[in-house]
Amino acid sequence: MPIDESIYEAQRRAVQNKYSQDAASNALGRFIGQQRGQRGIADYTQAYQRETPKFTASYGRRGLTGGGVQSGVYQNALRNRAADYSQNLNRQYADQQTEANQYDLNAAGYEAQRQAALADIETNKAREIANAAAYLTALKGQFAS
Repeated sequence: MPIDESIYEAQRRAVQNKYSQDAASNALGRFIGQQRGQRGIADYTQAYQRETPKFTASYGRRGLTGGGVQSGVYQNALRNRAADYSQNLNRQYADQQTEANQYDLNAAGYEAQRQAALADIETNKAREIANAAAYLTALKGQFAS
């Protein structure tokens, strides 16, 4: 009862191919997610910078800024605007990191699945070899008499 190892080799290749496809897709998704996150952050920062002159000018038109004017309203508005910007920017960075962490978790899961599948293939192969050896041993006993 010969063992056909090509079956196990084909299974091993199929597992490796699936892992490669999953890993490549995951890596591309992670890369695109990072690009999307960076683009959103850059757009948000650019919009903030472009709106700042309009924001400060609106207080100037109302006489709340300028030489010798100490406006608490204007100072509070500037602080609130800067705090909001910082908070939103930090949230965007945190969201980007969370997304990257999910891709990393997916990659670890794909690797674990691959290792488990390869171990199962080796176990099945070893079981078939052990069964063949037991069969041959039993067969040998019948002819030894």
